[in-house]
Amino acid sequence: MPSIKSEIDRWELGLDLGVISAQRNTKQKQPNLTDALQQLWEDHLKPSGVQIAFIMLDDLHYFPIKAEDSAYLNLRTTFQELVNRKCNYSLVVTAQSLLFSEIAELAEPVVRFFKRFDLKPFTFNEAKESIEVRLKLVGSKISVDDPVIEMITKKTNGHPYLIMFAMFELLIRAGDIQTVGLKDLDNAWPSIEESLGETIFSQKYQTASEKERELMTAIAETEKEFVSPVDFKNFGSVAELFSRLEKKELLLRQGRGKYSLFHPMFAEFLRHQ
Repeated sequence: MPSIKSEIDRWELGLDLGVISAQRNTKQKQPNLTDALQQLWEDHLKPSGVQIAFIMLDDLHYFPIKAEDSAYLNLRTTFQELVNRKCNYSLVVTAQSLLFSEIAELAEPVVRFFKRFDLKPFTFNEAKESIEVRLKLVGSKISVDDPVIEMITKKTNGHPYLIMFAMFELLIRAGDIQTVGLKDLDNAWPSIEESLGETIFSQKYQTASEKERELMTAIAETEKEFVSPVDFKNFGSVAELFSRLEKKELLLRQGRGKYSLFHPMFAEFLRHQ
């Protein structure tokens, strides 16, 4: 009987020119995030023996922010409330490094909620570990010679994402082999570079305005390790352009008044535009 009553409650009766009609009411109250995560924990995770569940949000800098509210504060409130409800969730987010200073101005308590960890360039050992762990997780029997990992780390300057991207592309091009050697890398590298340009660098290039692109290209053509805004006085509002490019993480601040493009391979990409 309860199930029948529940189904009846979902129907609406209407009268149209003397003809009785019935239409199923499909509108149902949507649970909020806190309630939904509590239900997931109590109904599935905890009974399965899970002690802690990690929720990962990538690219937090694209999180929608309403003018009258702060989504960052809402996130903090949500996960603090889940702790009060005995639900052991841990929130992990990734974002551009400048976001933390921006959040501090908008919603300072959120900064204290997170433990910040800056992802630095990988050393050879870190790159080797990350590659071997990934291969093991997917059940691959392929082994990669140390000189290959060392060369990829050198070519990418240890950039974690570029290492993983290059390694993925290499394995695709290596074919059905058990051990990847330097010869395989040498044969595949030109096409890997092309793929990096088409997939990663071109997307970053498109995020910049026409004036920002002109400035980045000018910086790349100097072939200097570091540049300063005073080197580009011919660009109007150069300080503002540098600031905008830094926020987009296309330029990296290397010290007071010293900047570099986010990666040498990106500089090479710009020189061929």
